Amino acid sequence: MASGKTIGKQYLDSVQAYLARTPDLPVAADGGLNVTEIAERTGVPRQSFYKNPGIRVALEEARDARGIPARAPADQPAADGAGVPATDRAAKKTKTLERRVTLLEQQNAALVAENAELRRQLKALRLQHGREDMSIDTGRRIPAPPTDRG
Repeated sequence: MASGKTIGKQYLDSVQAYLARTPDLPVAADGGLNVTEIAERTGVPRQSFYKNPGIRVALEEARDARGIPARAPADQPAADGAGVPATDRAAKKTKTLERRVTLLEQQNAALVAENAELRRQLKALRLQHGREDMSIDTGRRIPAPPTDRG
């Protein structure tokens, strides 16, 4: 079994060999390096690009040598594959979620009102059922209570 240091060194060698033979590195939508694609091409686990300091340094040096920025400029939000800025996507998603919350609140209010009406009807039916049971037991008719009108 190889030790962690040995495996880490093998990963570093693999990344360095890839960087040496590849003039153009894959770039992500935000303008930085696409670490996932590099990991796939080198066969090195993606987490090693973040945990292995040697790989991190080699990647930073290769990025600087090729003029690739570390991340998108602050005044330009990152864009998705269709060129839509991330802030527009976030605003659209927020608006959609707000509409969904409003709809759910309306549905909840309708269900609460329906529940109250059904409880009222159930109470009336139980009282009627009780009067009917008493009529059967006693043989006398029990009048319904007067209803409030007004």
